[in-house]
Amino acid sequence: MPINKNSLIKCLIEMKKIYLKDPIGSVRSQGFINFLHEYCIDELQKVGINENHFQILKEATLYGSHKSKDVDVAVIENINGPQIIVGIRSQMSSISKNILTYYEEIIGDCISLHDRFPMAVLCYIYLLPKKPIKTGVTEKVNLERAEKLYMRITGREDWRSPKDKYEHFAFLKVDFETDPPTILETDPLLCIEHFFDKIVHTYNERKPL
Repeated sequence: MPINKNSLIKCLIEMKKIYLKDPIGSVRSQGFINFLHEYCIDELQKVGINENHFQILKEATLYGSHKSKDVDVAVIENINGPQIIVGIRSQMSSISKNILTYYEEIIGDCISLHDRFPMAVLCYIYLLPKKPIKTGVTEKVNLERAEKLYMRITGREDWRSPKDKYEHFAFLKVDFETDPPTILETDPLLCIEHFFDKIVHTYNERKPL
């Protein structure tokens, strides 16, 4: 079942609204990205992850292989622990300056969490704007370069595979200058349209018979 695209557009409208009102405060307070957290939880519930069998937590603290990790959305089964983990990040400015640092960081998190929870379905949503909309900021965003980076760290099909890849990765390219914001095309492997279906499919494949 594809995502509810209208709901995602509404989410992006609210994100744009709060960001333009206070670019610095909305990012620091997590108010901006929180809309995407809530959208992620709604979509997981729509594809069959419900709280009758799991706890769905925002900003959960999990123990990685060497230290604790704060994860954005975690689906936790009471006896067996984390089953699905989704990281969510956005960069709205200083993108070229920081993208490689964040790239290395999310690979490190991936390895650490796979070390601790090898069968968990570990996923990521990364949002980048086509162009920064913060007043006074002029920056050319190389979305093609970012897409090539993210293609390298997705598609981990087997839980015994190397730990430096996510099971599924969604690259959300957004043109915030349009009204409403426009979701731009990306490689099918990184497309968010069937992202949540793929998460549940992988989770079901890994459950014991």
